[in-house]
Amino acid sequence: MNTRNDIEEISAGHFFVAQSPVMRKIRAQAELLARMNVPVLILGESGSGKEILARLIHKLSDRAESKFVKVNCATLSRDLLESELFGCEPGAFAGAGVNRPGKFELCDKGTLLLDEIVDLPASLQAKLLHVLEDKELFRVGGDASVPVDVRIVAATNMTVAQALLDRGLREDVYYRLSAFCLHLPPLRERKSEIPVLVAHFMAQLARHYGLNPRPLPPALLNTWQDYCWPGNLRELENAVKRYLVMGEDSVGIAEYASTTTPNTEPVSWSDMIPESPTSVDGEPADPASLKSLVRSLKGEAERSAIANTLEKTNWNRKAAAQLLGISYRGLLYKIRDYQLAPPTDYVPFAHRRQASKSETT
Repeated sequence: MNTRNDIEEISAGHFFVAQSPVMRKIRAQAELLARMNVPVLILGESGSGKEILARLIHKLSDRAESKFVKVNCATLSRDLLESELFGCEPGAFAGAGVNRPGKFELCDKGTLLLDEIVDLPASLQAKLLHVLEDKELFRVGGDASVPVDVRIVAATNMTVAQALLDRGLREDVYYRLSAFCLHLPPLRERKSEIPVLVAHFMAQLARHYGLNPRPLPPALLNTWQDYCWPGNLRELENAVKRYLVMGEDSVGIAEYASTTTPNTEPVSWSDMIPESPTSVDGEPADPASLKSLVRSLKGEAERSAIANTLEKTNWNRKAAAQLLGISYRGLLYKIRDYQLAPPTDYVPFAHRRQASKSETT
């Protein structure tokens, strides 16, 4: 199978990659949902491609000729977000001198992506529910209803439990949005796509910067396939960009906790596209191979180093991440992967500090 066919252009600069079975399944689900005029909730970690998936749904729908508009609910204050979404009438607030339509009206007959929906204030969630149920809205400062026909796609990087309990997402809004829910897996759960994504990012970025694509050493590619990518596609794209512009020295294999053997022979970009899922990571089928043994030993060494550092910092994970020279999120993933846990008598630093204050008073 030619995996180049699994890179689908959605719009200028936006591509959907579905080389792995799980992403092909999501592609099929998106195509099915695109035919239905229903809200969709997309769950996935930051940088995993939620906006790309939303754009794919829009492209495959009968709304494709109308606008696709994205609003990040986490970046605006409540008042600005309300007028940005619902528009405003003259005199609604200082500086509002004319009728101004909001994003709902601007993308009428199109698709509106509400990114980080959990950051939408409760009062605006109620107004959103009204739009979802009655297909109309009221501008800020206005009394007349405005009919709108908009496909809502919402997205969040949180779990459902976090959204409902920790961040105050209203249950009625959640149930209205989540009848059709797509779970976008993180990059670490679809590593077979890394060679395809790297080749794609390299070609795209080389065109953008007017540079020739750099051949990638196998050691670096192996390193990238072993890495957990807490920043997902966004982090991978930035790594490719650094390598393209600055060369291998700017990336640093140690930075990504390499578990591979260096190889000085470069790989051509056409060779990096895997021909079949069985050859994606280049691992031999025999689990007792030398490479597997080396990887196992290095994994044990890494687990031991992390455990010792956590013990040294009394499980202050931020301090441990600094000592280990890795990102905080990267450390959290490794703690989970290695099934590390604090001792039973562990007391978080914040609780110890509070207890200390109580004693002094």
